[in-house]
Amino acid sequence: MSWLIGLSKNPSFMAAFFGFLSAQFIKVIIYKDFRVFGRYGGMPSAHVATTSALAWAVGYTTGFDSSLTAIAAIFLAITTADAVGLRRNVDPNKGHTLMEAIYGFLLGWIVALLTVKFYR
Repeated sequence: MSWLIGLSKNPSFMAAFFGFLSAQFIKVIIYKDFRVFGRYGGMPSAHVATTSALAWAVGYTTGFDSSLTAIAAIFLAITTADAVGLRRNVDPNKGHTLMEAIYGFLLGWIVALLTVKFYR
């Protein structure tokens, strides 16, 4: 159980967690349907919000010139490309538009900023 306590003290992990939750709750508000919580697709992209929050939080905590930030940024880029490109081509209902990804990116940035400030 100490691993769970450790993760809860990690601002990067918590930013990613809150990025996902906030995106999913915003979907519930926008679509006025709790069943959209956890579904793929829709506004904003929870995948992009999660990885954006992670990348920004890692950058804020380790420095934007760190190798960890580079890894998180590449992870964000791959996730975004998958959400907007590949998945949208395979099943348009499960992929994201560019605007949904942009809003997910911005949401992740805001969540990371707030989370890291809270942990300082």
